[in-house]
Amino acid sequence: MKIAFIGHDLKFLNDAIEFFEHSPNISVKIDKWEGHEIKDEQASLEIVEWADILFCEWGLGNVVWYQKHKKPHQKLIVRMHRFEMNTIYPSQFDYHKIDKIIAISPYVYEEFHRVASIPREKMTVVYNGVQTEKFEKVKSSKAKYNIGIIGIVPKLKRLDRAIEIFEELYRRNNKYQLYIKGKHPKEFGWVWNNQAEREFYEEVFRKIENSPFKKNVHFEGWGDVTSWLKKVGYVLSVSDYESFHMAPIEGMASGAFPVVLKREGVNVVFPKDYIFETIEDAINFISENDFSTNNNLKTFVKENYSLTNMCNQIMDIFLEK
Repeated sequence: MKIAFIGHDLKFLNDAIEFFEHSPNISVKIDKWEGHEIKDEQASLEIVEWADILFCEWGLGNVVWYQKHKKPHQKLIVRMHRFEMNTIYPSQFDYHKIDKIIAISPYVYEEFHRVASIPREKMTVVYNGVQTEKFEKVKSSKAKYNIGIIGIVPKLKRLDRAIEIFEELYRRNNKYQLYIKGKHPKEFGWVWNNQAEREFYEEVFRKIENSPFKKNVHFEGWGDVTSWLKKVGYVLSVSDYESFHMAPIEGMASGAFPVVLKREGVNVVFPKDYIFETIEDAINFISENDFSTNNNLKTFVKENYSLTNMCNQIMDIFLEK
């Protein structure tokens, strides 16, 4: 079986790609796009001549191009997140050419049916998978006081809420530290050149700069999350919306507690004990939690979001008649 993985951003699929690369009787190639529209058509045409399975990560221009060029014997599989819903691309899908659309959560499944009118019979749900072994590292003794947030761009990630939570925790106990993992918004032109986005971040940064907790807030760039999580005891998920939100799931795999503010779709992803109605509820949980009782977190991820389970489900889709 020859599988081509196609898309502009494969970060949520890298472990799965590696899984298939090491599977018997499977060959893998990557068609890495520079953006949402095709730039190197010759490279993609060579993939069309080679592949049995065309797997588009994100349902964007890659789907629109490949549905036009796929051969009758080839399967075209599309994995959708949520970002695509606000783009022009789902309205251009040809469901006679697309064999299956994978939604990464039941929430995404329902939203794409409701908003983009994607036929239910074309969709299935396969949750994101985590290579849990990579996160099996000993926690720092200070982890109970260390709060983490992974990815703060765009503003819908709600860095302001993370700071509000941390401000009160610091007021209660100045041992608390906030570690912010990911790229600075300045590194995203489409964010920093947007007045509303830029003003949002500048206001949050001013608040940090003028605060008594300034030295306890640490901005750390992108890099190895598995090592970074060794020092983190709580991973925040405070966005306006998420399709799944891998960061707190990876945190759970490391033994960190997820702290998730209630929003649409979270109840089918996270255990209810870690979903909070208000910021105050989240603060109280962190400050009052017995950090030693976190053994079930890793088990939950292994049972519900293992990489092997995800890849086996995807393989079943490849093999469907």
